[in-house]
Amino acid sequence: MQNASAWYPKPVGFSMSHLVVCGLNYHSTPIAIRERFVIPESCIAHALEALTRFPNLKEAAILSTCNRTEVYAVVDDIKVGMREIEAFFKSAQSIEDHSALSPNFRLLREDVALHLMRVASGLDSLILGEGQIMYQVKAAHQAALAAKTAGPILDHLFKLALQAGKRVRSETTLGRRSVSISSAAVEMAREHFGSLKDRTVTVVGAGKMSQICLKYLSSTKSEAWVHWLNRSKESIETFLNCKEKPCGRIDTSHSFEDRHKIAALSDLVIVATASPDFLFTKADLEKARENLPDAKSNCLIIDISVPRNVEPATGELTGITLKHSDDLKEIVSKNLKERESLVDEAEKILYQTLEEFHAWHRSRLVVPTIAGLREKIEAIRIEQMSKGILTTGKGGCAMHQQTTGMDMEGISRAIVNQILHHPTVQLKATQDYEVLKQQAEALRTLFNLDPLEESKSGKKARRDNLNRSSSAARPLACH
Repeated sequence: MQNASAWYPKPVGFSMSHLVVCGLNYHSTPIAIRERFVIPESCIAHALEALTRFPNLKEAAILSTCNRTEVYAVVDDIKVGMREIEAFFKSAQSIEDHSALSPNFRLLREDVALHLMRVASGLDSLILGEGQIMYQVKAAHQAALAAKTAGPILDHLFKLALQAGKRVRSETTLGRRSVSISSAAVEMAREHFGSLKDRTVTVVGAGKMSQICLKYLSSTKSEAWVHWLNRSKESIETFLNCKEKPCGRIDTSHSFEDRHKIAALSDLVIVATASPDFLFTKADLEKARENLPDAKSNCLIIDISVPRNVEPATGELTGITLKHSDDLKEIVSKNLKERESLVDEAEKILYQTLEEFHAWHRSRLVVPTIAGLREKIEAIRIEQMSKGILTTGKGGCAMHQQTTGMDMEGISRAIVNQILHHPTVQLKATQDYEVLKQQAEALRTLFNLDPLEESKSGKKARRDNLNRSSSAARPLACH
């Protein structure tokens, strides 16, 4: 990922130091640790409420998926804010060895914005171009809005990230070739067996990932025999009754309690549930295989659940090959050059959207300042004009008189002096040379002044011209 700050130099006075992200993801954290930080959807609201208790976190949102758990926040102080987010992670799970299981992913300022746009577009997913992540980002945004922890900055950032994700999917080749963890799991199975034709497959779970698996496996191209298990059969019935009905090679008659037995009779088992516990254990599966003379001697189990639902020791059984979501990198590594060209196409959209966020953020900083400046100068003008045109007539009555050219010059000088007074005092009081230089350059840029390197002769010539123009504009004195 390119550093956003390298693309966009910061204008003087522009800062996004309050925007941070902290967490962990698949780039540097294995699933064995990552799964312990997963925050279930049902607990997101409670977790967001816990974040509001930290005094330095002004806005917060949580994105927790199988590949990442990240806290996006707006903070007053970066160091304090990061410490508070790390304290949140430690309190969010019951692990004794906190030092080994702490967040190791941190970004600041515009890099946070670019990162979220890459995430929403599927460019930062384990499976490049994965489509489901955009729905997960949208859910994180909606949860933060519902909990009232997303203020104007995070709200606008998430909206732009989702907008970028939609554009990548609709305007680029990457979007048209998008894949998912589920489709990658099926592809891994095809490579393992050579073909899934007439293979016995068991799918466990009825969530989005399981449903995507079912669509691939029940297609006429697959020609596999599929058993579908879930703790509750209501979700299965809802899916089967929808408009997009799978073909008739799906058997839903088995009980969830018979899962070890059905798995022992299957060539392929794909597990994708939201259970926090192991649904398949080494001991139970070994027992089921021993009691079934026709148990498969070569069984591939792909566990794409996070937290994992298959006990890791299960892979030690003879004839069992166990894979989990991190192993899908084998599929990702193919056609690398082709994917890199697709990424370049998509990132053009992301940098366009990043500039939109920069422009919006700059306007939040500049507009109130400009409004305040106009109000102050207008107040000075009104005050000085009232002093210049209000005179005292005969009998002590106030009356307006015609203002002479000399009066107008005095009023204008008073207005200029009033406007320049505070900036002049501030500049002279600044002790730090670098800060003083930045302030001076900012004023020269804002007021379109000549560069500091301008020659003295040029300055003198301009002053002479201004003096001659001023003298010509003055009224002639009467003798």
